[in-house]
Amino acid sequence: MFDKFHTSPTREQRQARRRLLKGVASLGVVTLVSPFPLRVAAQSLVSSNDKIFTAISLKLTERSELLPVLCERFYRALKQQNAQFDQELEVLEKQMTQANGQSLTQALSPEAKKTAKTILSAWYTGIVGEGTQAQVITYRHALEFEAVDDVLQIRSYCPNKPGFWAAKPVEKKA
Repeated sequence: MFDKFHTSPTREQRQARRRLLKGVASLGVVTLVSPFPLRVAAQSLVSSNDKIFTAISLKLTERSELLPVLCERFYRALKQQNAQFDQELEVLEKQMTQANGQSLTQALSPEAKKTAKTILSAWYTGIVGEGTQAQVITYRHALEFEAVDDVLQIRSYCPNKPGFWAAKPVEKKA
């Protein structure tokens, strides 16, 4: 019944199919092999900038540790918002290194202070950018909540009965 619809491929069609399969196989091998050095080089460049960003963030926030995933996300978002962010980060790192015990507010140039403020704002609010360009990177782990963590619960969904907020808060830690 289906025999009239099924025809054997011609010699040219078979050769074209073989060339296509060889090309796809070759492309697969090239894709697996050749971008590896490029990918490693790109990752090492990004990771060195990530490390600089993390070190500066630790110093600015005066923390002993920050979540690595947030460091990466903040860095990428800040870089996406500002094409010059890597250069500004390097200037900030250099000036912070040269501070030698001097107050950062005295040691930093106005441009470096602006970069530091941008980084601190991101960490404390959990948001990078402003207006329609704003990106929420984190809500739960924004550092602004740690200041009142012992007394207040992070506002999101109602964690209690209606009107609970009118009563005096109960301290979580004493």
